[in-house]
Amino acid sequence: MPQIELSEKADSDLEAIHEHYAGLMGHQRADEVVSTILESIEQLATFTGMGRPSQAPDVRELVLTRYPFLVSYVVRSQVVFIVRVLHERNERLNTSKIPDQFS
Repeated sequence: MPQIELSEKADSDLEAIHEHYAGLMGHQRADEVVSTILESIEQLATFTGMGRPSQAPDVRELVLTRYPFLVSYVVRSQVVFIVRVLHERNERLNTSKIPDQFS
């Protein structure tokens, strides 16, 4: 089964999501939001193709149903590399920011 690897940007995105929800609803609720996102990401280890193809070559997007976020990821051999976790209204993924080993 592939392992999940988060990019620094994806990790930073999750921290920003936590900060945003903590300001709106408190830290406990923010923890729940991030946990739900991470649970969805973990499913990619088993179901790597569950995301839709994106406009960027070889990049897939997991659309989260409970919260308005897209998880952009690349599958390479035994690694599911999480590139970004973006709000669905944000700009699409900038493919020039994907590390070479995953593009």
